[in-house]
Amino acid sequence: MEDYMTKKACVISGCKNKDFADLFYKHQQFCKSHYVEAFQGDLSILFKEWDGINEPPDRLKYLIGRYYDEHETALIGKPSLTKRIVHEGSYDWKKTENAVIFTAVRFPVSGKHRGTAYCVEAHQTWEFRLETLKFTFLSEEGKRQKIILLD
Repeated sequence: MEDYMTKKACVISGCKNKDFADLFYKHQQFCKSHYVEAFQGDLSILFKEWDGINEPPDRLKYLIGRYYDEHETALIGKPSLTKRIVHEGSYDWKKTENAVIFTAVRFPVSGKHRGTAYCVEAHQTWEFRLETLKFTFLSEEGKRQKIILLD
């Protein structure tokens, strides 16, 4: 019996890519280039189907968040996202010709000192470009709040 750790071939018949096929999408194993093709194809379909007026479909938000989790590197002290924040903690979605712009709510702790922490409710605006699969941080507004830590 073959388990997923020993299977290394891309699911696409005739794939000549020598990369280890360690990316899974829709319960199938892909090499990186075929993974991006399948992922980007689904993103494009969902983007085209979305009217741009109402909230985008959950699946579109999920895929955007998933892509961020899998391909972006969060740096301490820098603006960042998670799949959950994109999917559940975002609002004000806008559709442009080839991108989505949205605002995500985050609560990063900005510092701790003697039992007190300061938290900022940060509203970060992001752009995700579909043709390049790139995220761009656009702006942030926030309000600093004092929190008493319990030991």
